[in-house]
Amino acid sequence: MMEKLTGFADYFRKIPAAFLVAIITVLALILFLPEEYAKTVAVDGFREQYRVYLGPAFLLTLSFCVARIYMFFMRSHNQRKVLKAKHESLHKLTPEEKGYLLPFIEEQQNSINVGMDDGVMAGLRSKGITYCATNMGSVLDGFPFNLQPWAREYLEKNPTVLNGAVGQPMTPQQKMYSRRW
Repeated sequence: MMEKLTGFADYFRKIPAAFLVAIITVLALILFLPEEYAKTVAVDGFREQYRVYLGPAFLLTLSFCVARIYMFFMRSHNQRKVLKAKHESLHKLTPEEKGYLLPFIEEQQNSINVGMDDGVMAGLRSKGITYCATNMGSVLDGFPFNLQPWAREYLEKNPTVLNGAVGQPMTPQQKMYSRRW
């Protein structure tokens, strides 16, 4: 019994929203149309004969539509909450992490090469702020990392978040030569 109910619910989930609204509209018209209009469109006999089925079908379809609307608003509310938390995480970056993000915003760079063993970039990556653009790289030149679109958009609108930046990203080769001198 539970499997049939779950299958039925899955079936309704797959119905396009516009079609669901059309079903509710037709059922509502058949059920609630005044008698004279029902005779005009010839649904009065159908309504009387199948009223027992039309009422529950209307309520069931309406409940699925309300549930879909609720889920839509909850999903968009949750997405806004997640994005707000991501934006707040940008305000909690260390000065060195801000230094790594500065070239993306000030110099409009799309990719920055650093070694895979770079701890600062690994931290930014684990926070979901940057990502490794490709698995093609080298030991000397590093691997290209890009800024997530949401982070770029926010930082371009709020560049003061990066105030107090220290340091900059370096390829493994640059790090190696900076230690020698």
